[in-house]
Parts: sequence; C-alpha cells; structure tokens
Amino acid sequence: MHSRHTTVIVFGLLLALGSRVVILAESDADLGVTASFSQRVVAPDESIALSLSRPLNSSEMRVAVFLNNTDVSSLFELTQRRLKYNAQIWPLPVGDSPLVVYVVTRDDQWRELARLSLRVRAAEVESKSEMRFMKSGYTLPTRSAIFDEQKQDVSNAPTKTSQNHKFKFLPSLTLGLNSQPAQSTFPDSARPQRATFVDLTMQASLKNEAAYGVFNSQSSFDFAGSSFQQEALRFGTLGEAAPKVDLSSYLFQFQTGKIKYQLGHFSYGTQRQLINSFSSRGLMITVPFLKHFDFSAAVMNGTQLVGYHNFFGLDKTKHQMLSGTLGVELFPKRPGGLRFEVGVLNAYFQPISGVNRGVITDTQRSRGLAFRLLANDKSNRFHFEGGFTRSHFISPNDPTLSQGLTLVTIPQLTRNAHFLEASYEVLRNVSLSKTKKANLRVAFKEENVAPLFRSLGAFAQADKVFYEVSADGSINEITARFGHNNFHDNLRNIPSILRSLNNSTQFALASPVSALLNRTKSSLWMPRVGYSFNRFHAFGAAIPVNGGFEQDPTTIPDLVGTVHTFSSDWLVKKFSISYSFNHSLQDNRQVGRQFADQSVSVNSGRVGYALNNRVSLNVDLSNEKSTNRETGRIDRSTRLGPGFNWQFTNHLGVAANLSNTIAGDAANTSQSRNTEFDSQLTYRFSRGNEGLKKVSAQFFLRYANHYSHFLNRPFVVDTLGKNQTLTANFSLTFF
Repeated sequence: MHSRHTTVIVFGLLLALGSRVVILAESDADLGVTASFSQRVVAPDESIALSLSRPLNSSEMRVAVFLNNTDVSSLFELTQRRLKYNAQIWPLPVGDSPLVVYVVTRDDQWRELARLSLRVRAAEVESKSEMRFMKSGYTLPTRSAIFDEQKQDVSNAPTKTSQNHKFKFLPSLTLGLNSQPAQSTFPDSARPQRATFVDLTMQASLKNEAAYGVFNSQSSFDFAGSSFQQEALRFGTLGEAAPKVDLSSYLFQFQTGKIKYQLGHFSYGTQRQLINSFSSRGLMITVPFLKHFDFSAAVMNGTQLVGYHNFFGLDKTKHQMLSGTLGVELFPKRPGGLRFEVGVLNAYFQPISGVNRGVITDTQRSRGLAFRLLANDKSNRFHFEGGFTRSHFISPNDPTLSQGLTLVTIPQLTRNAHFLEASYEVLRNVSLSKTKKANLRVAFKEENVAPLFRSLGAFAQADKVFYEVSADGSINEITARFGHNNFHDNLRNIPSILRSLNNSTQFALASPVSALLNRTKSSLWMPRVGYSFNRFHAFGAAIPVNGGFEQDPTTIPDLVGTVHTFSSDWLVKKFSISYSFNHSLQDNRQVGRQFADQSVSVNSGRVGYALNNRVSLNVDLSNEKSTNRETGRIDRSTRLGPGFNWQFTNHLGVAANLSNTIAGDAANTSQSRNTEFDSQLTYRFSRGNEGLKKVSAQFFLRYANHYSHFLNRPFVVDTLGKNQTLTANFSLTFF
C-alpha cells in the first residue's frame, strides 16, 4: 500500500495535475465515433476521416472498420484520435454503403461503436452504359475492391494494351512461420494445451483483368492454409477431415455491353429491413435499360461458404436467398436526386452451419416486398431516405427439432416495418466574419418495426418504435453536437407484458482554447479541449396486469444514468500531453432499490516525448474510484504504464511497454495486483518494385510476462498467477 501511494504522488507531480491522475475505465461504453462525411455525398477519391471521442485505453487493442462487410481497417491510418482513409489505394465504392466501426479488445472481443451510412457520388466513366450502372445506387460487391486496387498500379504485372483489348495478371503469395518456442505458467494446472508450437501458414491470391471490345472481365481467387488442423477454414464443419489449404473466397465479374454478371462471393441488398448487404456465395446480374431504369437479381446460398464444395453456392435449392430490385432514377444526370426502388425476397434456410455462424435451430422461410425512396437537392444540402417493408415469415415443422414430440406450431405471420431519415444543412460555410465560417446540419430519424416482424435477409429488431433528432454545427474549429432519441416496445399494448420506455440525450463540444477565447494565434500552452454529456432514462411505463410484476414491484425497472467526460490535449514542441476526466452515475429509482446507486470517477493522464524522429517515450497514469451507495463499498485502482519505441533503421525497430495495476477497497477486505510487460523486435525489408520481381518479408520476436495476485480476506481466497511467453513470427511475400 505504501508503494502505491508513493507512485501516485510522484507521477501526479510529474503531470502537474494536482492529485491522482487516472485513465478511463477498462470499458468502451463511452467511446464514440464521429465521421467527417456526416450525411453529405463524397467523391470516390476523397480521404474520409473518423474521429474517436478519446484515445484507446489499455484493454482496447485496435479499431476495426468494415465497409460493405469488407474489413478495410488497414486502409485507415490512426493518428492520435483520428482515423484517415487512404482512397488512393482503394477508391470508395459508388452508391450507398454501410460503414461499421468496432473496437477490438485485447481478449479479442468485438463491440460495435457506430453504424454509419456512406454516400459516394459517381465519378467520370468512359461509357454511357457504365454511367447508368453507377447511377443505379448499387455498391460493388465485397471482393471487387481488388479490381480498383489493380487500377492504381498497372506496373505490377505484365500488361498488353491497345485500343480494344488488354490483359493484366497479378498473383500474390505469402508464406508464414508462426511459433511459440518457449512458455511457462504458474500454477501448472493453468498451462495451455499448446504451450509451444511451430505452424506454417499460407495466403495466396490470383487476380486478373481482361478486356476485348465490348467484353471485359475480372476475377479473383483467394486461398488460405495452415499446418495446424484446427486453424483450417472448414474445421468447424468438417473437423479433422477439413483440408489444410482451402479456397477462402473468389469472384468472377463479366460485362458485355450494359449487362454485368457476378459469380462468387459478394454482398447484395439495399433494403434496410428486407435484405441489407447480405453476403454469401452466389450469382448476380445487373441490367441498366432505357434511360431511367436498372434491374438486378441475385441468388445466393443461405449461409457463408468457403472451400471448393458447392462452388457456385447453388447446390441446395431449399437453402437459398433469391432477391431482385428494380430501380428508377428520375434524374439520370443527377444520381440520387430522386430514386425509387422496389425489392423482393424469397428465402428458405435449412439448419445448416455456415463458416461464420452456428447451426440455425429450425427451418425458416420468409418472403417480402420493400419500397425505398432516396431524394437529394441539387446542392446536396437536403437528404432523404425512407422505406417500407412487408414480410411474411414461416417456421415450418422440422422433424429434426420436434424429435417425435407434439410442439405448438408457430403461426405464419405477415408484418410491416418502415423507416425514414431526413437531414438538411441549414448553414454551409456561412461567413460570420472575415475569418469565421459556420455550418449547421439538423437531422431526424424514425423507425417502426411491428411485433414478431422477421426477414431472413436483414436484421431488424422487432416490436419497437424509435425516434431521434440531432443537430451538428461548427464555427471554424469549434464543433458541437446535440442529439435526443426515444425508444419503446410492446406496440400492441398487451396488458400482461411490461412496456419499456427509453430516452437518451447527448451533447458534445470540442475546440481549441484559442478559438474559445477568440484569439487569432494559438499558444503552445493552449490545449484542445472537449466535453461530452450523456443522460439516459430506462423505465417501465406501468405495472402489467396479471404479468406477475404486481407481486414484486421492485422488478419494474427505473434507472437514470449520466456520464460527463472532459478531455484536453497539448502539443508543446516535442511533448504531447493529454488529460481527461470521466464521471458516471447510475441512479436506481426502482421501488425498494432507491439507494442501489453506483458512481465511478476516472482521471487519465498521458505524457509523450519524441527525442527525435526515431525514438519516443510515453507514460500513462490512471486512477479510478467506484462507490456503491447501497453497500457503502469504495473500490480504487491505480495504473502506471510507461513505454518506448525505438526505430533503429528504416527496417529494424524495438518497442516495450510496462503496465502495473493495483486495486483494492477502502475497507482493505480485498486487493489485487496485475503487472504486464511486453517487448517486441521487428524487422522488415523489401526487394524489387515491379511484378514478379517484388519480394518483401517481415520478422518479429516478442516476449510477454504477466503477473497477477488476488487476495480476498473474508472468503480466504489467495490466488497467484504467472505466465511468460516467447513468440516468433516470420512472413515472406512474393509478387
């Protein structure tokens, strides 16, 4: 305990923060994401950006971004709290695309942070038929990103070009050696099954693009393999019979004149509540016709597939998704100005496992019809999107599930759902003075999904009504956001079912201090500050009749929560300093539980110093205080985390990090200590820069040491754990 207090005092003085300084809680609940594009239309080559509300903490390893179900995380460069997309490597797909942001923890847990809508206008194209296809509002399939990448560098492969034909071939092969040569664990009972190992891995791809007259084609085959049987792609479905080298995905794309065909792995669907970016293996055709119309149809396997079996994805007629969409573009010269779509779906799923999902517990069928309307004004200040879906869901009798027993039959149900989103830029770069410009956007969202609504092509939470109003504004570097939403269920008002009401209000403000003080020049000692506030209230509307709640009113929820977050960042020559404070309160207002409240206060501080462009140091210090007002228990934890990074040469570098966390309660009934140290040596090199002569390699050696000790005096629990690992990885990439 004495060493803990000494550590707090020393580093508290070092950071000049007065008292104990602490990092954000090991939770991502308050991590938010804002997008630079917001609701506006962007160009395919625009470098969009995502801003995090705070830096990642010690339990959060990275941020993952998916665009159209494709992992594009590697195309985003993270600088402090800003993720910037490199559109030069992969131009953004034209049309409306879902962009989903996740935070990935160190124990490989994924949590969704934001689900955004990215709208990309069509770029200039070479033919009128291609223009009509791009105006249809459909995004390219998942694997088609490779073709855009190929167009960025035609020097990577032998190419024959002329006015009427061309051919390009681009292979790639990566061989890897993953090993853990040494490992020790205490106690020995916690030793993992594979304490030491050496595994060989392989990733390969074959890509080509060809054109001859009105015909052009692109294709891609991706393969993956591992010497460790349990890492085989189909181990989950085939077990020991799974091949160690397998086909992970492929895509053929052909175009003859106006008509496009796609065979392989792709995503289909823009109807949010009927079929929305459903990804699997199958066949799709897209036909623009006349001047205002386009039609697409797809037949796909009911679950994700890998491997050579069921190559086309169409072997099982009763395990398929069939869908079609007719689009009408009323203003062809202004895509998205006014577009109307009609979509249909007929899906039949058997209880068959997929590569990324477990067994469906029952045979399921759904049929549906959806309408979608998109509208934008000429200046792109107004945006509207709305849709209506009617879905018929069937769960037929499945003998494998009933096992000869008499089960209650689920009735066939036809239910409706609708949504609408509208936004308008009230102010766009309006000059307030010679140097100040203002922007303001207001938005409204509404969604209504009937009870027991279900569609196999999209996920829509049934039995809910959701409303949201928001406003985003800025004056130069000063940005602010306000939002309020309401959600409630039990739309049929069944007396015996609890009706839950939820509402939330958010406010956020960020700005350099110099802008708040109206200073034209910013001082080095003036930080960039931010403040956010979030209040939510979840409660039951009334006590249900004959629902069992009247016997115990304490089961009716009534919870109010508030979260305040303040952050500040300084950049002073070679120093970077950040400080943040977070306070959350859960106010329980349930009958009989009025004092079951929980408050958490968290401070965080970080100092970074760049000795030069190759050596950098950083120190994190954190403290958290949690108070349970019902029991009077007070828990505290303090964390210290120094680290450094040294890039010896352009190829060789070393990094090391230490983290020590001490926790305990005020009554001294329990205490714990966790210490983690890891260091890593990396080496990279590349030779050649063209086609088959290009070779690159990467090697890293990592040592990790983890120590944990937990003591609980009332229950006489005293546990000690130690773990050390040495891992070495080597990968070699050709072409």
